[in-house]
Amino acid sequence: MTKELFALLCAGFVALLAALAVLGVLARRRRQRDIEAPQPWIQAVPTLVVEALYVATTRAGDPYDRIFAHGLGFRGRTQLAIDADGVQLVADRTEVRIPAGRIRAVERATWTIDRVVEPGGIIVIAHRLGTDVDTYLRIIGDDREAFDALAGLAPIRTQTPGEGTTT
Repeated sequence: MTKELFALLCAGFVALLAALAVLGVLARRRRQRDIEAPQPWIQAVPTLVVEALYVATTRAGDPYDRIFAHGLGFRGRTQLAIDADGVQLVADRTEVRIPAGRIRAVERATWTIDRVVEPGGIIVIAHRLGTDVDTYLRIIGDDREAFDALAGLAPIRTQTPGEGTTT
């Protein structure tokens, strides 16, 4: 086998892998047709704005099933703006509003998909986008104020690590 033939075979294999990856993401988007588009960002006066990392949005209860529909499949830096009527994530690619009436719960997590942090280091906003979903955020810096503000919007609040425990 010549070097040129080997190079062509390698390039073809890489192109095949890239095509399969694209087809996989497109198939996942088709399977996620029940996911509604997030509400658009609105002008609101936030009570709290914090820097955060958007980690993922997944189907509720399944932290491995990442939602790719409507641009929600990619991690990145965001600003989390909390107001009396909901939450807004303002990032370069996407601006998302989660109205308070759609928030089911605010919880803490230690891991999701490809992110593992200290116990309770990820905030999970459980909400509805046509179906139940969980949005995972990692606050940059101290997250207690943001967690408390988010928990005030939710009908269900779980314990934060250390609350109600004795050692």
